[in-house]
Amino acid sequence: MKEKAAYLRGLIEGLGIDETTKEGKVIKAMSELLGELAEAVDGIDEDVTRAYDQINDLSDELEDLEADLYEDEDEDGESEDAEDEDSDGDDDDDAKDDDIASEPFYEVACPNCGETVYVSEDDLDAGEANCAHCGVTFEVALEDDDEEQEEGPVQYEVTCPACGQTTVFEEDDLLDGAPKCPGCGKPLDFEVTEE
Repeated sequence: MKEKAAYLRGLIEGLGIDETTKEGKVIKAMSELLGELAEAVDGIDEDVTRAYDQINDLSDELEDLEADLYEDEDEDGESEDAEDEDSDGDDDDDAKDDDIASEPFYEVACPNCGETVYVSEDDLDAGEANCAHCGVTFEVALEDDDEEQEEGPVQYEVTCPACGQTTVFEEDDLLDGAPKCPGCGKPLDFEVTEE
């Protein structure tokens, strides 16, 4: 590109263009600009070429390093066994940490300060927990949902043999006497005995 820019500059000078006119000034400026651009592009080409050479050198060094690394691992079987033993010890520690992390915790509000306290199964077994915020020990227990359900009235579904309508009755209503079908009004003839 530098040679072509010099050739164009020589052609312009050979034409004998008057550089004092507007056209001459423009042509001269364009010729100088072409020369500068050619030098800049040539410098960029040199930089890119050097960069490619450095990348190729680094690639070769990286391949050699990988080859040495994997070769050492294949030859050094004893060190691998030692590393496996160390990793087994680490696995045991991790397993203990996992057991602690998997243990269920329950959030409760401290009755003294109102802050959230995390209660473990061991605390529930002991029946008390200690607040880390205010230091107060308080009683803890899980609510038994089954007992709450059993406290409610027992219900039965009864189908009327006359009209076929199914109605839900509570146990107390059935024990008081023969209920009537709300659909047809006929008494439902059956007995419920307490055990």
